[in-house]
Amino acid sequence: MRINSFARCVFMVAALAIAGSAVAAKIELWTFVGPGTANVRERAMAQVIDSFKAKNPGTEVNITVMPWQQLSPTLLRASKAGQVPDVAMLYSPSMPAQIAAGTLLPLKGYIDAWPPADRADLVRLPETVDRQGNPFGVPWEMRVSGLGYRADLLKAANRRAPQSIKEWGESATEVSTNDIAGIAIGFSPEAPSVAAGWFLTTLVGSGVKVLTDDGKAAFNTPQAERLVQWVHDLATKGRKTALPLNVAMQGLEQAQTLFIAQKAAFLPQSSQRFEFIRERSNLGANLKIAAYPGWEEGKPSPALVQSWSLVIPKGAKNPDLGWKLIEHWTSTPIQVESAKTAGYVPVRASALKDPWFNDPKAETIRWAVDYASRHPLKFNFPENTDALYDTWAKMFGNVLTDRMSAKEALAWAEQEYDRRGGR
Repeated sequence: MRINSFARCVFMVAALAIAGSAVAAKIELWTFVGPGTANVRERAMAQVIDSFKAKNPGTEVNITVMPWQQLSPTLLRASKAGQVPDVAMLYSPSMPAQIAAGTLLPLKGYIDAWPPADRADLVRLPETVDRQGNPFGVPWEMRVSGLGYRADLLKAANRRAPQSIKEWGESATEVSTNDIAGIAIGFSPEAPSVAAGWFLTTLVGSGVKVLTDDGKAAFNTPQAERLVQWVHDLATKGRKTALPLNVAMQGLEQAQTLFIAQKAAFLPQSSQRFEFIRERSNLGANLKIAAYPGWEEGKPSPALVQSWSLVIPKGAKNPDLGWKLIEHWTSTPIQVESAKTAGYVPVRASALKDPWFNDPKAETIRWAVDYASRHPLKFNFPENTDALYDTWAKMFGNVLTDRMSAKEALAWAEQEYDRRGGR
C-alpha cells in the first residue's frame, strides 16, 4: 500500500516529535557512588537507577561520580558558572552552607503536592531547611554514628562493649598488639568527618554547648580539654599505645581500610558503612556496633544522626524530571530494597513495617533507630560545619605531635574558627 506525501510528512513529524521527547527525557546526577556490582553500595545504587529507568521508559540518567568530599565545593563552583546537574547529593552538614549561598531550588512546592500521609512519613533533618522551614533537600538514607568493634577480640580478652570512655581506652589498650591497633580513628584534615563527629557528640554529651547562639566558638572547656588529653594519652602514653600515631594522623577511609584488614579492634563509624565493612572484612557476626560511650558509665553520648540528601540546584535544566527521580528514590519500596542491599537506615517510617526488619540481618538498622530515638543529639549545625571540622582536625594534629598542649590547642582552635567566620 502506498503512503501519500501528506501521510508520510505527518509520520515523519510524529517520529521527530517522539525522538525529541526522548532526548528531552534526560537528567544529570552528581553522586559519590555509581551503580555497579563491586560492593553493596554500588548494587543498591544500580537498583535505584535501573528501577527508575524501567518505570520511566526512554529516560536517560547521566551519572557523574566524584569523591564525596568534593560534591559540595564542586556544586558551589558549578552554580557560579551556571553548569549544574539536575540532581546532586549533599552531606547534611554541608546543607546549611549551600542554602545560605542560594545554590539550591526550594522543594516546598513539590513536597506540598504530596498527600499529607506521605509528607508525615518522611524523616527530615533540620540541616535541610532554612530558618523559615522551607525544605531544600530530601534525605535518601540516614546514618547513625557508633562504635564498631571486634566481638571476637573482646571476648578473648574477657571484655564487654565499653560502657564509658575510660573503659573504652582500657579495652583498646588491652587488645592492641604489634599487628592490631586498639582504635582506628583518623584526625587528618583531608577527611575528618568521623573523628570530628565523634568529638562533637561526645562534647555535647558532656554538657558543652560547643557554639554560642550567634555561632561563635564555645568549646574551650574543661570537658573538652579532658577529652583531647585522653586522645593524646592513648597515642603517646603507656607500655602499649591504643591509638598508634600513624593511624591517628590518617583520614577516615584509611582507618576503615585498616579495620577491614582486621588490623584494628575499634572503629568509630556511621551505620550505613557497616554492611560494606562486613562484606569486605569477612568478620560476619564478629562485627558489632555500640553507642558512643560517655564519661559516665552506662550513659552514652547522644546519637549523631546525619544523612545524604538529594537536592535540585538552581538552574537545573530538567528539575521536574529530577524531582521524579527523588520521589522514586525516597519511595517506601526503594527504601526497603536499599536497606536490604546496603544496610541503609530508611528515610520513611513506613519502610520499617516491612517484615524484613525483624531479620537478624537488620540488626544494625534496628540498633541505629533505637539509639537515635533514645538519645537524640541536639545541635544546630552551622553554615560552615566544614570549617569547624577542619579546625578540630588541625587542633588534634597539633596535640598529637606535641606542638601544643590540649589547653593551648583548644584556645588556638577557638580563635581559628572565629577567624574563619564563625557561623
